[in-house]
Amino acid sequence: MEKKFILAVLGATITMMIIGMILFAGLMGGSMEQWMTDNADCLKEMSMIWWVVGSLVASVFMTILLQKFGTQTFLKGAIEGAWITFFMVLGYGILNASTFTAYGWDWLPFDLLGNVVAGSLAGGVIGWIFGKVK
Repeated sequence: MEKKFILAVLGATITMMIIGMILFAGLMGGSMEQWMTDNADCLKEMSMIWWVVGSLVASVFMTILLQKFGTQTFLKGAIEGAWITFFMVLGYGILNASTFTAYGWDWLPFDLLGNVVAGSLAGGVIGWIFGKVK
């Protein structure tokens, strides 16, 4: 694999994880804690390893798409990352909300907004790296 692809994946993964922590654990922490209390029967403690693996998978997917799109700037990457994340999370969220009690329709807008912000910034990082690294 080429160096800039690997750097873009790592940059996007770190960005998504940091922004996710800030938004979901920080700004929406009270909502998350209430949700965890309400759904304690169906939750298990999350392993940090699988959170990283999931973030890496999403980053690889977005990096492949932005590479195919020829993205070379932060702004273009941010816009494309927002759209990619919007449709990924919307589709996944609709399936979850219609299937699982713990993931209600009331949670979908928050999940969508938080993930689109994180995906947009991660896409921007990917675009920036693609434009700077040779």
